Amino acid sequence: MAEQSEAWQDGNRAERYGRQNKIGARLVYAPFAKKIAQSLVALEDGATIVDVGTGPGLLAIELHKLWPEARIVGVDPSREMLKIATENAGKAGISDFEAREGTAEEIPLAADSADLVISQSSFHEWEDQQQGLGEILRVLKPGGSLILKDFNRAWLSPWKQKLLGLFHPLHMFHFTFQQVEALLREAGFHQVAGQAKGMQWFLRAEKP
Repeated sequence: MAEQSEAWQDGNRAERYGRQNKIGARLVYAPFAKKIAQSLVALEDGATIVDVGTGPGLLAIELHKLWPEARIVGVDPSREMLKIATENAGKAGISDFEAREGTAEEIPLAADSADLVISQSSFHEWEDQQQGLGEILRVLKPGGSLILKDFNRAWLSPWKQKLLGLFHPLHMFHFTFQQVEALLREAGFHQVAGQAKGMQWFLRAEKP
């Protein structure tokens, strides 16, 4: 899906996307951050959290509110998005937010260096999901967690396809919960658990 990655290099589009997502931050990112916290046993002070596909950095801001002592690294293939994420983090008072250009398949971090990796609504845009999961496994510390959230293809019945297709492309509805669960196990993750609820699925897995 290289065309999508290249599209986000457009500064105007990236800025417009950032503004639109700010509007829904309280409705989308804050509840997801709380769900992440509820699904984890604990995160030590100074833990490293990696947000893959960070976009305008709004999830990173919500994560910082819950773990103010954590090191948060936002990874995105778009330089324009990373500029916006850095600006948003600064406005939110996060001075140590790290913006790094990269993809799920090439995360600019050392092996065994992350305690938690998160990807919200970007899994379907990865060039190679299996390679991306392998790369996440590389950067996670043993016992570290991966949390994925994306759109549920099983929810997209024929009539929903017709209705939603009138307003928006449907490429994000690419994987079912069961497909991603299988991919995680094939990649070498264990303790795989989660749920598919409505139009999205949520999965958590650990590195052995």
